[in-house]
Amino acid sequence: MTSWEPRILGFLCNWCAYAGADLAGVSRVQYPPNVRVIRVMCSGRVDPVLVLEAFRGGADGVAVLGCHPGDCHYLTGNYQAERKMAMASRILEEVGIEPERLLLDWVSAAEGQRFGEVITCFVGRVRALGPLSGVPGASERAAVGEGIAASDRLRWLVGKERELVEAGNAYGEVLDADAFREVLWRNISVEHFRQRVRAELGKGPMTVGTIAGALDMPPRDVLRIIVDLEDRGIVHSGGMDGDSPLYVLAGTGGECR
Repeated sequence: MTSWEPRILGFLCNWCAYAGADLAGVSRVQYPPNVRVIRVMCSGRVDPVLVLEAFRGGADGVAVLGCHPGDCHYLTGNYQAERKMAMASRILEEVGIEPERLLLDWVSAAEGQRFGEVITCFVGRVRALGPLSGVPGASERAAVGEGIAASDRLRWLVGKERELVEAGNAYGEVLDADAFREVLWRNISVEHFRQRVRAELGKGPMTVGTIAGALDMPPRDVLRIIVDLEDRGIVHSGGMDGDSPLYVLAGTGGECR
């Protein structure tokens, strides 16, 4: 019987981390062969959706490696990566997947030895966590996280964070970083509820009471989310179940009244 080995996806910045990995190979630096590498032009281009998609597809860990802060080829790309991966980590925690399965680190083109050390350490960490398939409903959890990460509101907040906490808004008001992060975390939780309701409605027409029972949520909270999804055109009324209206996802059938 073969022993389990973690499957890890690595997003490597073209200008630094990928060159560092190349140097590690040329220098014959030893490190575990568990990482499948995707070269990206900048770590800031790694979308949280891609991270969650990787976990949904069966990756046990995801590593994002970029240039050291202050050395980004595109000036601020690694700062954007830092904020995006903080959001991805929080989403993983929100949906019940260990955030330790995600790594963000910095490796320069001259740090082949460091690249090997970073990969060796991360593979050991993921190996200790065990296979992601051991987490009940891991793929479904990651799919919900993917939906959270795709939220336009969350993407806007992450994109504006550095500007608002360092340069300030249009009135010159600089926002407190901790307060801003609390707003972001709260919106992640709200979006999580939306995605869970959408996932339930994906099973077929349901009443608010049925959804509330399945998700162990107060009916008033479910109704609030349903109304919001109706306003967005994501959900519509699909007939009646006795005195209670049925709701369906747009485009999935059901009698619209």
